[in-house]
Amino acid sequence: MDKRVLIAVILSMGILFFYPYLIQMIFPPQQRPQAVHKEEAAPSPVNGAPAQTRAAVAAPAPVKEDLTTVETPLFKAGFTSLGGGVKSFELKQYRSTLKADSPVEDIANTVAMSNSFKTDIISNGVSESVTFQPSSNGLVLGDNDTGELTYTGTTKSGLRVEKKYFFTAGSYFIRTELKIDNASSHPFAGRADITLVSNLAGKDKYGYHTGPIIDTKEKLVRQTEKEARKSGTDRPRWIGLEDKYFLSAIIPKTDTPVSWVGSVLAADSSTASVQVPLSLAPGAQAAYSYNTFLGPKEYDLLVKQKIGLEEAIEFGWFGFMAKPFLVVLNFFQRYLGNYGLAIILITVIIKIIFYPLTKHSLNSMKEMSKIQPQLAALKEKYKDNKEKLNKEMMELYKRYKINPVGGCLPMILQIPVFIALYEVLYVAIELRHAPLFLWIHDLSDKDPYYITPVIMGATMFIQQKMTPSTVDPNQAKIMLIMPVIFTFMFLNFPSGLVLYWLVNNVLSIAQQYYIQRAPSPAKA
Repeated sequence: MDKRVLIAVILSMGILFFYPYLIQMIFPPQQRPQAVHKEEAAPSPVNGAPAQTRAAVAAPAPVKEDLTTVETPLFKAGFTSLGGGVKSFELKQYRSTLKADSPVEDIANTVAMSNSFKTDIISNGVSESVTFQPSSNGLVLGDNDTGELTYTGTTKSGLRVEKKYFFTAGSYFIRTELKIDNASSHPFAGRADITLVSNLAGKDKYGYHTGPIIDTKEKLVRQTEKEARKSGTDRPRWIGLEDKYFLSAIIPKTDTPVSWVGSVLAADSSTASVQVPLSLAPGAQAAYSYNTFLGPKEYDLLVKQKIGLEEAIEFGWFGFMAKPFLVVLNFFQRYLGNYGLAIILITVIIKIIFYPLTKHSLNSMKEMSKIQPQLAALKEKYKDNKEKLNKEMMELYKRYKINPVGGCLPMILQIPVFIALYEVLYVAIELRHAPLFLWIHDLSDKDPYYITPVIMGATMFIQQKMTPSTVDPNQAKIMLIMPVIFTFMFLNFPSGLVLYWLVNNVLSIAQQYYIQRAPSPAKA
């Protein structure tokens, strides 16, 4: 049974520390398809005419682009009159890196690029981008202000299109209204497309999804490179493009039946669009309302919308634990002002909750160490009869009221907590660039000087030396190597995770010191 206990402990620790590598093995970064060169896609010459001459003839006349800047306390965005989409979208509260000269995050470079949210009119397979006239060339919203930007334009087929954006200071959500009036003398049949474009597809280097993500009401779909095109005819709750930390999304509001399309294209690019059907008699009008979201995947912010946007945060297999873990961390951070202190506090609470189990475990190990001579005698006596040996050992454990696997229960129960915190630190934008103090400026990144992993390894060694030994000397020597192995493994783990394990070790040492000094309970 002693060997079984040792194996259980090693397996538990193996799960704890090999989990990140297991995830990367299961979800390796994908090789992206190469872009098709324009020269290869160009049509062949007709009647001997050079391709350059034909391109010059077919080139459309340049269209004047008007830019409108919208600035709120949260973002500074640029909108273009060409399609009425986004040209830039800078998030004021998020920087690309921790460097002092780092620019703010412009998600128009990733999840909402290339005129995302533009409006196209499609009829008979022909797409026409609408060139709008803006109502303003700039809006600046202070706290609690609201603002409106109106675009108006007319298509070649005679449709008058009005597109209104409604902004609210302190919100990443933008209400949008689209009105289309058939001012021609002919009926119109076609559709209006609202499209998102990204330069991301597949998985990033850490194995997290990038590209189209669709909430179909029935399930959440993360489109991969293996699925070049996905579509549906039922109105989705929302459809968007994502990377690990940021999201752009279209959230239909009008009950008009709409279809959706997600595409993963070549050269690391993807699109997501909502298609609104149009059937307009002369003089008829259609209206469609939707919300847009461009911003960070902040859990509390997304969950307030009550439409499942928080599912865009990719917590992984242990999301059922990671979500409440993040909620509690956010709660503590609001009062402590520091996520590092919040991690320390939650570690203390976990140790208090597990204290009765820890006490029982240590007492069990202490009793196990006392009966080692008797176990050794039984092993020698029944070395040729395994069945009899196991029976006698179980009788011995029963006589002394010892659970032989009780010593490893605290370790096993910490596995879900460890993995949940690992996921939170890697995917929760709230902890991205969150400092602790002194040299630790980002709890989601490794300790730059490896100080905390080394201290963690030392505390693990002290804890192990204090723990009553229930194995033979050779096995005990093997166990002493574990702190060294874990120290090297923790070197590149997020410093917030190292902080959790370090504080956990310190508290365990204090608990062991207290429990071991206390007298053992009297046997009945």
